[in-house]
Amino acid sequence: MIQAGVLQQPTSLLLTTTSVTDVLALAAGRPDVVTVAGWKIINADSSDRLVSLWWTDNSTDYLIFRGVVGANSTMWDDAADLKLMAKSTAKKIRAQAAAANVVTVTLITTSSPQQTQNAG
Repeated sequence: MIQAGVLQQPTSLLLTTTSVTDVLALAAGRPDVVTVAGWKIINADSSDRLVSLWWTDNSTDYLIFRGVVGANSTMWDDAADLKLMAKSTAKKIRAQAAAANVVTVTLITTSSPQQTQNAG
C-alpha cells in the first residue's frame, strides 16, 4: 500500500519484560499525523511466542494485533494504515510478548501535516 507523508526512521524495541510496553509515544499537541504503515515482529526464541499490539488514546487500549510468532521467525504486516492524531490527546502503540528479551517490534511510520477537519 502506498502511504502519503514522509517516511520516518523505523522505531524498533526489544521487549525486555512480559508487561505491556510503549513502543511509540506521541505527545499531545503534535501538529502532524503519524501513520503506522506496518510493523515487523521478530521472535528470536526457540519457542513460538504470543505477541499483542495495541494503540491507545492515553486512557483506553485497542487491540490491533494478537498472534503467535513462530520460533526463530519474523512476521510482517505492511498494510496497517493506522493514523494517529495527537493534537489534543497523546497516542501510543504498545506491545506485549509472552517472554522477555526474545521479541523485537519494529514500526514503520510516516508523518504528514494534520488537516483541520481531522483535529482530535
